[in-house]
Amino acid sequence: MNEDAEARRRVAAEIRAACAEYGFLNVANLPLPEGLLKRVSMKAKEFFSLPGEVKEAIGRSDLDVISGYVGVAVEHLDTQRPGDLKESFSLNQASLKLLDRWSIPVAGFRETVLELHEAGARACAALVQAMALSLGAPEDFFVDKHAPHASTVRFFHYPPVEDRPDAGQLRAGSHSDYGTVTLVFQDAVEGLEALVDGRWLTVPAIPGTVTVNVADLLSRWTNGIFRSPQHRVALPAADVKQSRYSTVFFYNPNSQVTVRCIDSCCGDHRPQQFPPIEAGEFLRQRRAAQYD
Repeated sequence: MNEDAEARRRVAAEIRAACAEYGFLNVANLPLPEGLLKRVSMKAKEFFSLPGEVKEAIGRSDLDVISGYVGVAVEHLDTQRPGDLKESFSLNQASLKLLDRWSIPVAGFRETVLELHEAGARACAALVQAMALSLGAPEDFFVDKHAPHASTVRFFHYPPVEDRPDAGQLRAGSHSDYGTVTLVFQDAVEGLEALVDGRWLTVPAIPGTVTVNVADLLSRWTNGIFRSPQHRVALPAADVKQSRYSTVFFYNPNSQVTVRCIDSCCGDHRPQQFPPIEAGEFLRQRRAAQYD
């Protein structure tokens, strides 16, 4: 084994260990353009500072094409709790063309969103190659299933909590993500938490890294070996009157791909936990319960 191949296998093994134990990891050196995340952060803050009537005019169109603006307390990531104390703006691959139709008065917003979609997909492709290697599958196993991918970018703003929330209300309720993997670009304001062995643990924002979590379809592919963790965004301390921002790239497979257990992850030693399902149908089912 040459040195490069050995290094790749060592990194793949570290990724597998984190995905199996926590379902969350912070990754350095993903192939993202220099300065992109700073530009994304600036454009997101400019967007959310727009007047409410401007944002509401760029509203979510339907549940099959997740796109546009969603106001505070409209989305319920935990369907048993009150609406989340956040606002968001989303665009998936199918709805990128809406950027040409909407009039968004933020200079360079369209270009930045398109760049993030392209760069996020490249970064995730590199990541899932390492994951496939760690599972004893061909390195292009997941990449092939995402050609073309059906990913979504979402910008989140969690406004300062000025009034007493409703009972059980959070900035984002407990949930798991639905697709393959998620890239989370956090700011320095903490709040993201993951449920690990019955305890809510803070997921730190480490400078120079991107937070990554396993999502449901990847857990199904791996027969539960990779954990798709419940996570949430907790309320800030009572004396913290501060916004929180994050940008999230949800890497989803081609909607027509059938997700079934990888051969190395199931058999007599580990019975199959999940029946095969078409990726697009699974995502539609999971999204439908989030909104009023």
